[in-house]
Formats: sequence, C-alpha cells, structure tokens
Amino acid sequence: MKTLLTLIICFSSLFLSGQDTIGSDTALANKLEQALQLLNNYKTEEAALLFKQLTIADVQKKQPDVYIKAALNLGRIYGDRGENVLAMQHYQDALNTAETANKKKAVPHILKNMGVLYVSWKKFDKATEYYDKAIVIAKENEDDELIADCENNKGIVSEQLNKYDEALELYKSALAIYIDKNIPEKVAMAYSNIAIVHKFQKNYTQSIEYNLKAISISEKLNDKWSMAATYNNIGNLYGEMGDYKKAIEYCEKALALAKEIDAGEIIESTYDSMAEAAAKAGDYKNAFAYHKLFSEALNQFINTENTKQLTELNIKYETERKQNIINQQQFEIKQKNNWLLFGAILFLILLLAIYFIYKNYKNKQERLLQKEVFRQQELAAKSLFEGEQKERIRIARDLHDSVGQMLSLVKMNLSSFNKTEDTANVQQLVDKTIDEIRNISHNLIPEELNFGIVPALENLSDKVNQTTSLKMTVNIAEDIRQITFQKQNELSIYRVVQEILNNMIKHADASIIDLSMNKVNELLYLVIKDNGKGMSDDAISNAKGIGWKNIFTRVRLMDGTINIASGKLNGTQIDITIPQNG
Repeated sequence: MKTLLTLIICFSSLFLSGQDTIGSDTALANKLEQALQLLNNYKTEEAALLFKQLTIADVQKKQPDVYIKAALNLGRIYGDRGENVLAMQHYQDALNTAETANKKKAVPHILKNMGVLYVSWKKFDKATEYYDKAIVIAKENEDDELIADCENNKGIVSEQLNKYDEALELYKSALAIYIDKNIPEKVAMAYSNIAIVHKFQKNYTQSIEYNLKAISISEKLNDKWSMAATYNNIGNLYGEMGDYKKAIEYCEKALALAKEIDAGEIIESTYDSMAEAAAKAGDYKNAFAYHKLFSEALNQFINTENTKQLTELNIKYETERKQNIINQQQFEIKQKNNWLLFGAILFLILLLAIYFIYKNYKNKQERLLQKEVFRQQELAAKSLFEGEQKERIRIARDLHDSVGQMLSLVKMNLSSFNKTEDTANVQQLVDKTIDEIRNISHNLIPEELNFGIVPALENLSDKVNQTTSLKMTVNIAEDIRQITFQKQNELSIYRVVQEILNNMIKHADASIIDLSMNKVNELLYLVIKDNGKGMSDDAISNAKGIGWKNIFTRVRLMDGTINIASGKLNGTQIDITIPQNG
C-alpha cells in the first residue's frame, strides 16, 4: 500500500518561473506566467490548455525558451496523471528544441525529468543513466542545485532497490547543497526523504527527528502540500511504532490540509496510514472504516477530472484555434485576390491539394493513434486479468494449504479433549469453517486443476453426467495431454467451458453434449456442441447477462478466437481456437 510519500524533484528553480523568457513577444511570456500560476494553484486542467497553446511550431521557432518550458510543464502534468508515454513525447520535443536552439542550460533539466519517468516505469538503470548524464552537464554549467536534485532522485532509486545506506548518502549529499544554497523548501524535502529511509531501517528515533525538522520548515513556508505529505509520513511512522493515538493525530492533520488543497494522492495515502495504524492497534472497526474511506479516496483520485468543466475549456480552446486559422486564411485570400486570375486559380488548386493531402495525413495519424490506444488498453486489460488469475490461484492455495490445515490441526486437538457438549459445538463450528474455506478455495480455483486441464475437463464431464439427464462425452487428443499449460490459462479454459456448459444445460434443452480438443501446428482447437434447440443469430449479441461477456473476454485475453454456429432446432456448435502457450 502507498502510505509513505517520497518527494522526487521534477523541476528546479530555473523552470518554476517564466521571467527569464521575456523576449520580443511579451504576450507569449505572459501566457506562460499565467499557466505556471494556474499550475501552482493546483488548477491543472486550465494550465494544461495554456501550455498546449504554447507548444506549437510558431512558438518553437520564435520563442524556443517559452516552448521548452511549456513542453516540460505539459510533460509534468501528463506524468502526474500516469500518462507517461505522452509525458515522454513532450520531454523529447523539449530536448530536441533545446539542442537545436543551443539552449545548453535547459538540457540537463530535461534529462532529469526523463529520469523521473523511468523511475515510474521501474526502469531504475535507465533512470540512473539519465540522472548521471544530467549531472555531467550540470557540472559543466556549475549548476549545483541541479546536481543536488539529481542526487536526491538517485537516492529515491536506491531506496526503491532497498539500498538504504546508499540512499542516505545521496540524500545527505543533496541536503548539504540545499543548506549551502539556502533553499528551505528543498531542505525540508531532503529531511523528509531521509526520515523515510530511517523508518525503513527501523531507526524510529532518527526518523521522527528528521520528520519534525521537515515539518518545521514546511510550516514556516506555509507549503501545505509538503506539510500534508510529511504529517502523513509521521502518522504512518507512529502507527508502525504502535503509538495509535499520535498516529491518528498526525494523520488527521494531514487529512485536513490535503482536503483544503484538494490533494487526492495525499488523502488516499493518509486514509491508508490510518487503516494500518488502527489494524496494528487492534481497532478493527475503525481499520475497516478507514480502509473503506481509503478505497473511496483512491477511486476519486483516479477519476478527479471534472468532465463538464474540461469539455467547456476544450471547446473554448478549439474555437479559438479554429478562429485563428480562419482569420489567417481570410488574410491570405485577401492578399491573393490582387494576383492575376490565372495565378489565383493555380494557387487555389495548390491550396486544395495541400488541404486534402494534410487531411489524408491527419486521418491516417489519428487511425494509427487510435490503433495504438486500443493496443495499450488491450495490453493493460490482459495484464490485469493475468494478475487477477495468479492472485486467485495464490489465495486458493493459501486458504487450502495454510488456513485449512491449521483448522484441521485445531479440530484434531479438540478431539483429544473430553467429549463435552461445548467441545462438540466447537468441533462442529470448526467443521463448518473448514467446509466454507474449501468452498471458497474451490470457487477461486477448482481442485481438479491441480492435476491439469485435461483431468479437470473429464471430471467436469463426469459431474454433468451424474447430476443431469444429459449425456456428455469428452474426446481429447493424446498430444494435448502432454502439454503443460500456464495455471492462469488452465483456469481460463476451465471457466470458459464451465460457463458454456451451464448455458447449454439451462437453455438448450439438449440431451447430448460433445467436447473435443485437438492440436494442429501451434494452435489448440476446442469444440463444444449440443443437439438442443439452438439460438437465433442475435441471441448472444443481445444477451444481457455477463456470462457470454466473460467467455468472450477470457478467450480474447488468451489471444484466441471464438466462432458460434447455431440455428433454431439445429443445435449449437462453439469452436474456440487458442495459441499454444503452455
């Protein structure tokens, strides 16, 4: 659970202000200042729209400083949202512009931000590579503050890798520079990060000491975000130390500030800290309540966008953009009207050709982008599904192998006592508990799968034959029996067959069901058919239940295909093709 908030540096003072960008176009610099002010006031969506207006080719050419800073801040916003691919695209645009415009001071700052993204991707070697590149250039520029920022961020990498002594050394090196440069907000940040490392090392006294130093500075600066984050860290620390009262006291301070500044990440982290502290203190009622609030805050944090407001702002931005294009076109048309008729006709033909080429190109790019979005969504869904399958398998085994065995031992011990009425009641309760655990374990992953998918399907057929009036046969090729499947794929195949059989038993009015499985090349063919009344063409597509949706989802996430042939009074045949991935 995310209960501690480590502070990572994205921007140093060079990129927190637009004052040093004012050049020939004061309007652009003013718009950058306005966007930065909105961002500092946590009005992220409004700031993002202004930054988008500054990351266009015209600004890139006329005012590269403005363009670089707008691209960096836009990347930061996307990074905070977890849209790291878009964030990296903006950082790369900023880096290309800085190198082309010979803006050497900006380059190490951009490299550092790229390192931050790689940390979020857990690619720590790549992150360290970017931080080291930034440090080399920062030393050439004699930018000590940036060197300290990179050391702080490298400390976070070491902390993530559980190299606590190395992390402490890096944090303290950065702290020395911040103190020397008199940058109190970063001094407080370094203290907070050092406190977290001491907490992981169980050095609670030192952790409290550094946390209190951090909070003292943050309170003087009235940095409410840092105050809330540090209060949460202190509350979490007291919770681990077993001081429930102080844990809740500091967490409530964090919660009040976080709600004041609408810091969703801190709100959900604080509820998580409170839930852990209550659970450790044995206050399970409040632990459950805090955990429920944590779940609600987490969902709210993930869905913080105000859809109506965002839509209105986007419409405003697109309207202004289209109006600027129209005005430019009208100006050009007015100039071209002075040309000779022949020249005007040629120009219009050329303009139309360019327009259609651009429209073609734009449509192609949008299709490619949409395709990539769908691909990323599919990968994310597949990863989530596989993780859920693995967790179900783990929980089922834990319930069966650990809790079930422990209850069995309890039952055995109780049986050695005198057979009093109380003992009998307890034994009866233990029996019921063991049965319930066995049922839960079986629902998570059937016991039959412990012997493989083929025995599990044959066992399923036996149950159908024993509990219904249907006659079910199973024909599985010998080469299928030699394949060892991944557990999550075995479970998916079993659930798909189970769901299809349930539908046939309930709705098909069939007397015979045949199941066969064969292997051709690297593909597995699973066929299930019945002699029932069949279905109309649109019966499945119009089904309101989640059964068929689950079937299609499971097959798709195994990179398989499903084909259904059915007609009224002609029975139903379902063909499933799955790549061999055992």
